[in-house]
Amino acid sequence: MRQILGRAVDGFGELAVHEAGLLDGHWYALQERIAVARKARDVGELIRNQFDLMPATQARLLRNHRKRVALWRRIGKGLTGSPGSTVG
Repeated sequence: MRQILGRAVDGFGELAVHEAGLLDGHWYALQERIAVARKARDVGELIRNQFDLMPATQARLLRNHRKRVALWRRIGKGLTGSPGSTVG
């Protein structure tokens, strides 16, 4: 039981670190969008430039989601005591 609890605590800790790192990534992306917006000469350029940033944003969000899902799966395996379910 202690091993299962330990794995769960480790998994949630890793998830918390991951989520905190995401905040830094989102903050950096917001700063980038603001910098690009300030350089726009007109509304059309502003919209085009922001639209051009969308694929990178989508890719970042998808990577973050996949990592989050993988962490939750590892936590679930750790709670059920599945073999090879150590977190970290």
